[in-house]
Amino acid sequence: MKKTLLSTLALIALGGVVTSCGKEQKDAPQPAGNTSARTTELPAGETITGSIQTDSLALVDLYKSLDGMNWSHSNNWNSSRPVATWAGVQVSDVAGAPRVTALYLGGNKLRGTLPKSIGQLTALRSLQLQYNRELTGTIPAELYQLTHLRSLRLRFTSLTGEVSPAIGKLTELDTLDLSNSRYDLSMWWNGDPATAKEHRPNGKTLTGSLPREIGQLTKARYIDLSFQGFTGTLPTEIGALKSAKYLSLYGCHFSGELPASLGALAQLEYFSAGLNEFSGSLPASLGSLKSIREIHISGNKLTGAIPASLGALKTLQQLNLAGNQLTGTIPAELAHLTGIYVIDLKGNKLSGTIPTDLGGAQQSLLISVDLSDNDLTGTIPARIKRYLPDAAKYAGLHGLPDYGYTMFVLSGNKLTGKIPAEYLAYPKTLQLLLPQQAGYGFSNEPK
Repeated sequence: MKKTLLSTLALIALGGVVTSCGKEQKDAPQPAGNTSARTTELPAGETITGSIQTDSLALVDLYKSLDGMNWSHSNNWNSSRPVATWAGVQVSDVAGAPRVTALYLGGNKLRGTLPKSIGQLTALRSLQLQYNRELTGTIPAELYQLTHLRSLRLRFTSLTGEVSPAIGKLTELDTLDLSNSRYDLSMWWNGDPATAKEHRPNGKTLTGSLPREIGQLTKARYIDLSFQGFTGTLPTEIGALKSAKYLSLYGCHFSGELPASLGALAQLEYFSAGLNEFSGSLPASLGSLKSIREIHISGNKLTGAIPASLGALKTLQQLNLAGNQLTGTIPAELAHLTGIYVIDLKGNKLSGTIPTDLGGAQQSLLISVDLSDNDLTGTIPARIKRYLPDAAKYAGLHGLPDYGYTMFVLSGNKLTGKIPAEYLAYPKTLQLLLPQQAGYGFSNEPK
């Protein structure tokens, strides 16, 4: 924890940006399955259709439909060898009979559209087709018949069309990853924002509204829909995802208000709804997310005040509400967030003074508070020293003191008075305060 804090302090002091990455697992094609090592029991009284023979026929059709001859890994496919030896295929014992239970074909150069025969793999529990940019067409209706699925990964493909309300049938899902790239997958991009303008937006995405049947996925812990073309309002049924720990809606085209039902997601640890078109006020119910660690709702059209209820989120580590149209004062309750690392409220219309205790001694982990480009008045908060073991060697490398400060980014406001001496001593952090809006500033600004 201390090493992470020190590293981030140095990054901010040098003009770096604190970002948060999702904990997505990127599965590569895996070796062939083994029937003797895996056994799957069905719930009492439940039966399952099909056999290993129907599974093999469906796999052959998949191979032919998706240009299997040119796959990166296709050992033993479309051969007389046992299906369990086919690359990326897992076979398990299901109710006393061998069945195909997983396909690991991520990043395997699949090309074409998913065949209807995918629905014949009735014992399938994991379908991983992510990172195949030439996987095109719509999601076939037959896929929603795979009611034993636990993991569905279609990340970074070129699938289009709408998600059917039939997705509500996949009630056993633990992982639903439909996330996509912001930019055209046919063009190489290394993720550097500085070169993003040289790349075309991704026109091959899922579209339409998110069906309210999504709320029937009550066992799903990981849901990522980021950078898809979803439009319309977020269904209130989203609040029924009682097992959700990770929920990302980043970079879609959702609009309307964030539903108050989000506050019912008691297990949620990560929530991202940034870069959408959400409007209206932030629901006060977000203060009920007792397990939340990160909230990212930047780049929307949210208005009104920041709910004071957010101050009750004792587990919160990152709060990002930047780039909205939020008004009113900064709630003093945000100073109660004792586990917080980063607060980003830049680019809103916040007014009033900065709460006295924000960044105080009680927030010993708080690294950065970005309040730039608002309409805040008053003076700069005092800096609170936080002595950190072994930090002196960092000071020698980066010009930081041998203690930690909360880094306040305050440029673009209406602040006045004097710059505290602690800021003046370190030019790398002083630059985060200047300039203020025209007609405002500090009496002791360096010339």
